[in-house]
Amino acid sequence: MLHMVISKHSPESCPGRPGNEEIIPCLNKMNELLTEQGIKTVGKWADPPGHVNYLVLDAPDAHAILQVFMDSGLSAHTATEIRAVMSMG
Repeated sequence: MLHMVISKHSPESCPGRPGNEEIIPCLNKMNELLTEQGIKTVGKWADPPGHVNYLVLDAPDAHAILQVFMDSGLSAHTATEIRAVMSMG
């Protein structure tokens, strides 16, 4: 099942801002956990000025994605929405 993940952070907590390097291991851990859980990344996009990241993930359910965000530590740095989506084409 496809899920659109919309992950927002503040300008103050931006991973590109000096002093916020602690989020980088969380991002790396998220990628590892996605692979371990068999969750496939369909696409990733970033809106740097808006401090928003978009991912389309193929996962059995939203709970699996939520668990990845919790276990990676990203939930402490972001506000994330997970929505089930389907192709229109």
